Amino acid sequence: MKNPRAFLFALVVALVATFAQCRYVHQREQDLLFETAPLMTLVAKRDILKDVKLDEDMVELIEVPRRWQQPKALVSTEMIRGQISSVPILAGEQIVATKLVTAEQAGLALYVQKGLRAISLDVSVFNAVGGHIRPGNHVDILGTFDFGNGEKSDMRTITVMQDVWVLSVVDDIGRITTRDIVTMPAEGQPIVQEDPAPSEILSGSATITVAVRPAEAQKLVLAQQIGDLTVSLRSMWEAGDPVPLDHATVASTLGIVQQVRYRSGPRYRVIEGGGY
Repeated sequence: MKNPRAFLFALVVALVATFAQCRYVHQREQDLLFETAPLMTLVAKRDILKDVKLDEDMVELIEVPRRWQQPKALVSTEMIRGQISSVPILAGEQIVATKLVTAEQAGLALYVQKGLRAISLDVSVFNAVGGHIRPGNHVDILGTFDFGNGEKSDMRTITVMQDVWVLSVVDDIGRITTRDIVTMPAEGQPIVQEDPAPSEILSGSATITVAVRPAEAQKLVLAQQIGDLTVSLRSMWEAGDPVPLDHATVASTLGIVQQVRYRSGPRYRVIEGGGY
């Protein structure tokens, strides 16, 4: 061997190159194994429309290579409980958290049935069964209007709509929301839960939201502009068939035909906060 030092140097370079190549191949193999590792992923079994509450029959778990799993993909059926699709989801598509919302995030629109419209009535506690109306109740809506001409009054009360479904009272939609979450007391301390009184739910001038058909929504808007509305609570055990009713007039109510002067409102004054 004429130059042993050159041979040793070449051998060392070859060994270093071989080691580096082996390490690179091993790292690439590990990366490929990591990226192709199967992960359980939730996918849609069929097309899911927008605003649909998901259940286990709509989805299935399949194995998807890690590199093909979308960000924030759901990995168990328990994760869809209480979730609603915010956009359409196609069959075979992965279920991702960004395409779902909770009932709280969806808001009141989730509970308005298809073909109906939510509309609010501005009533007082005195015109709404003393504040005892709750979401889910069915009510009749009465209106008092003046059909008179000039100085002559002709007051009549008419049942504008019957068997109307109440969606919400003020901000209460009848279902648990974030405002209902309470902090648990320390261990050993009693749990105190106070139910709001009717006047706390509906006091003074407040809002009752009902679900009606689009044409009925127009009528309610006009009725609020030209008269005073009163909400009558229906029994839970009463069928939804409308009851035929005649207009209530001054003559039919008092049994007289003489003109009665209309008093526009209650003659009292509300004093709050100790004011005079």
